[in-house]
Amino acid sequence: MPPPTDRRTPRSPVRADPRAQDRTIRALMSVVDDLTVEREEEGLLRSTLEHVVGSLGLAGGVTFLLGPDETLVPLAELGLPETLREQAHALALTSLERGRPTVHEIPARGWLAATPLHARQRQVGALLLLDMGDDALSPDLELLEALGNQIGNGLENVRLYAELRASSSRIEMLNRITAAVTSGSDLRTIVPAFAREMAALVPFHRLGCGFVNDSGDYIEVVCDPEGASWGLGDVIPVVGSGPGSVVLNMPLNSRGRSIGILALGSESSGSYDDSTLARLQPLADAVALAFENVRLFQKTRELSITDEVTPLYNFRHFHQILDRELKLVDRYRSVLSLIFVDLDRFKPINDQYGHLRGSRTLREVGFLIRAAVRETDYPSRYGGDEFVIILPQTDHGAALLLAEKLRRLVEGHTFLQEEGINARIGCSLGIATYPADASTKEALIRLADQRMYEDKENRKAGR
Repeated sequence: MPPPTDRRTPRSPVRADPRAQDRTIRALMSVVDDLTVEREEEGLLRSTLEHVVGSLGLAGGVTFLLGPDETLVPLAELGLPETLREQAHALALTSLERGRPTVHEIPARGWLAATPLHARQRQVGALLLLDMGDDALSPDLELLEALGNQIGNGLENVRLYAELRASSSRIEMLNRITAAVTSGSDLRTIVPAFAREMAALVPFHRLGCGFVNDSGDYIEVVCDPEGASWGLGDVIPVVGSGPGSVVLNMPLNSRGRSIGILALGSESSGSYDDSTLARLQPLADAVALAFENVRLFQKTRELSITDEVTPLYNFRHFHQILDRELKLVDRYRSVLSLIFVDLDRFKPINDQYGHLRGSRTLREVGFLIRAAVRETDYPSRYGGDEFVIILPQTDHGAALLLAEKLRRLVEGHTFLQEEGINARIGCSLGIATYPADASTKEALIRLADQRMYEDKENRKAGR
């Protein structure tokens, strides 16, 4: 193949031919029209190629773009014979190397011409044109260069428009996500709304938001769908564990510290990569402050109803719940049971190791109680080492089963392991059912408390 040339070798004087001038004007105007109409990269390249080939009366052409690895990729093609594809690719590369239009004559058949696509003084691809036949006029190099500049700048504008549109879409999505996170005061209603918005950005089959508690010793997890707790429950120790086997974990950072973690899980391998993390981490940072504000509000509310030592309800809230639930029992002719719990062998821990370790023991008991009861139950600390559990819609038999489950959990647990104390304690239980055993709130509490002390005496006596 003879070497390509960048000099025009006309068979007839192109500029003296009014038809050639008319075709040149039509080609340039058609490209200008495409640049003002097309907003998609593929559509722009296809439309400009069709109009240039049609306006100049050519046989065909190809528009190449430079890929990420600097290889030329054909993005639009029209009327190029298979036998000329290799020559066309080589000529496009040559024009990029030279940085100007380049022509290759096809003896007795016509010509191939290529020109770089320039945008902001850099090359983004190449336009290749083909003309065939005995009357084929050699290409006007100035026209080729003008077309390359126009199409290259138009391509850059389309890309900028796409980035602007994507940025606008991201801002809109971020606004919707932030609105979802700030739409309520309870994480269990906010996280599902947050998950619905996140699903438009990235695929996942479960989402979890884990928040480190104030003491830093466990993570509270809120998941969507509800119950998808990564196989470890709603409360996860910080040391030695994490929120399940997840594909993508992102820290939630607020006010210069990490408040928790955003976890996405997918059933499809290879769903996430470094680019996914780079795209989503700014979003996690943006919503972290909103999450923290909700948690602070929720924490303030919970402090008024939660015991200061254990993760259970306090004495005052216990009475509020019991009053409400007993009214529901009366209205719907249902049933309710009460379990009183008193710890055995707890006093020696306080006496020997101090009240701080005693409080830690009570805290561990609180977690065991939470693990034993159902979501519809209400566990509370009654005072000292006594606890009480309200069981709505639960008769005496079902309450007895839950009470024995709790006793096994407490007696099978080793307390204060991290401090090397390895204490073992037990518990005494008393059950009373409304309205079968008692007809008033006071009588119900008194009977459950009395049966708890009877159980304690029986255990001491070995009965």
